[in-house]
Amino acid sequence: MKEKEQTNIELSTLKQELERAKRTLELEKAKMDEKRKLEEEDVIKMMKEKEQTNNELSALKQELEITKKTYELRCLQMETEAKDAKELRLSSECIKREILKAQKSYSEEFNCLGLKFKKLSVESENYHLVIAENRKLFNELQDLKGNIRVYCRVRPLLSGQAEKRTTIEHIGENGELVVGNPSKQGKDGNRLFRFNKVYGPNATQGEVFSDTQPLIRCVLDGYNVCIFAYGQTGSGKTYTMTGPNGATEEEWGVNYRALNDLFNISQNRSSSFMYEVGVQIIQYSQTFVSLDLHTLGIKTVSQENGLAVPDASMYPVRSTSDVIELMNIGLNNRAVSATALNERSSRSHSVVSIHVRGKDLHTGTTSQGNLHLVDLAGSERVDRSEVTGDRLREAQHINKSLSALGDVIFALAQKSSHVPYRNSKLTQLLQTSLGGQAKTLMFVQLNPDVSSYSETVSTLKFAERVSGVELGAARSSKEGNIKELMEQVASLKDTISKKDGEIEQLQLLKDLKNAYPGVNGQKQGTSILKHDPMSVDDFKQQSRFLKRSKYSGGDINQDAEISEYGDGDREDRLSDFSDGCVSLGTEPDILTDEGTKPLEKSEKNKVLSRSIRKLGETTSSVSRSLPRTPSIRKTAATNSISVKPPRRWQ
Repeated sequence: MKEKEQTNIELSTLKQELERAKRTLELEKAKMDEKRKLEEEDVIKMMKEKEQTNNELSALKQELEITKKTYELRCLQMETEAKDAKELRLSSECIKREILKAQKSYSEEFNCLGLKFKKLSVESENYHLVIAENRKLFNELQDLKGNIRVYCRVRPLLSGQAEKRTTIEHIGENGELVVGNPSKQGKDGNRLFRFNKVYGPNATQGEVFSDTQPLIRCVLDGYNVCIFAYGQTGSGKTYTMTGPNGATEEEWGVNYRALNDLFNISQNRSSSFMYEVGVQIIQYSQTFVSLDLHTLGIKTVSQENGLAVPDASMYPVRSTSDVIELMNIGLNNRAVSATALNERSSRSHSVVSIHVRGKDLHTGTTSQGNLHLVDLAGSERVDRSEVTGDRLREAQHINKSLSALGDVIFALAQKSSHVPYRNSKLTQLLQTSLGGQAKTLMFVQLNPDVSSYSETVSTLKFAERVSGVELGAARSSKEGNIKELMEQVASLKDTISKKDGEIEQLQLLKDLKNAYPGVNGQKQGTSILKHDPMSVDDFKQQSRFLKRSKYSGGDINQDAEISEYGDGDREDRLSDFSDGCVSLGTEPDILTDEGTKPLEKSEKNKVLSRSIRKLGETTSSVSRSLPRTPSIRKTAATNSISVKPPRRWQ
């Protein structure tokens, strides 16, 4: 029992030990599991680290390869740069040598450049001289064509008139125009007219302007130019000068084309000339009306701007668009109305004046040119136009002013001493254009309809008279020319003063002869007249002085032993001198020792007389009025004659 109990005790002890061993084993197993898990995690972590390390190693290897390649490239680049540096050193040495060489030749090159610059300066001056000569020759060419040029344009038949017979039988290439009388058959009814140019019904606006274009250049050269259209109502005057309503650039009339060409030429000359352009637009029926529709007055003496209506508003313009805008306003304000002959008959004369002031940027001289574009109202027969009331009065005023224009043209063609400019305000307005101070062009507009034959012939006869007018060369208004003329006038004054002393000597010789009859004073006086070294110019100046002494009221004409005066129109001569002209007029007759034979005039004297007269006309634009020379008056005294010395211009 005891053994059994002891065995049980041992057995329980063993069981307890077994339990403890199991628990210990489980703890150890748990620890082993945990340790294994930790080791597995460490293995995983180490695998990851290994992988990362491998990646980094690969990246480093790649970077190393790139670095090696970069290094190799840098080495090559350094070698290249070293070669370039070596070449630069060589180039630098070459440049240094070239600089030294350039420095040595600098003075020579500079001197050569100075010579070339002087040569260019001379060539530049010669260029401007050639340009000036070109302008002069160009304007002389225009003068050779005639101061009043007459261009005839035939209006095409209107729609509905195509079947009608025309009065125009033939249009020649050289300005011939044959008009046929519808009441006469054959050659007996034909009449030939000749003008500078004749345009047929098919002529375009561009063709018409092409022959007018050279005159626009004259305006920029300082000349006055007048272009006006004349003809019966409905003959196409406004179409030629302006164009149709809403005209395109191809349909522009002379007005628009002239202004456009003027701006184009001024733009081409902008490097040498500066131009200022102003525009005046007026219309005239019974009175002058400006663009802003206020009534204007007219001056009896032409103003500096070339227009006798100085109160008209002056609008500065810088481009063709500015002019178009102004002219459209003028057209809208122009008086028009319908008649039996024309749906839009102009009831007033339209005048567009363009004033151009130019300055030569190289010489500083200035010039003033004026372009007058005149669209005359049409002449009409009241019985055909069927106008009444206000339209009738307008037609009467229009016909009256055009009739006055015809009288002026007739007087100019006949070279009459009196030209009736003041018979109408229209002719006063056109006086500067018709009186030789402008290059003038007239467009003659014709209606080819047979019903207008009489008006057509009347218009052509008027144009024929205009084409026969000789005015003389137009003059350019340039400051340089004016200064030169003033210097010539001063020189002429000095010459006159010298001749005053000689005339006084002649008077004293005459006094000595009267006081001492024994002295042969006539021979002495004659000797002075014969042998005094007097030039033709001096003779002209002395002649002028003697005449002016006569005009001033003196009594020298009674002394036949000193001089003898030819007869002349006193009022005309006073008019010449009031205008400030250094004109000679009629030459005096200087007597020889026989006292009866006049001094013969050579052809050279006549030419010189015309030259000095032309100079006088030009000088009149500079000095409008020169003081008149007082006369030499003889006063009676006891056994003697007292001569008062004449005074000259101060």
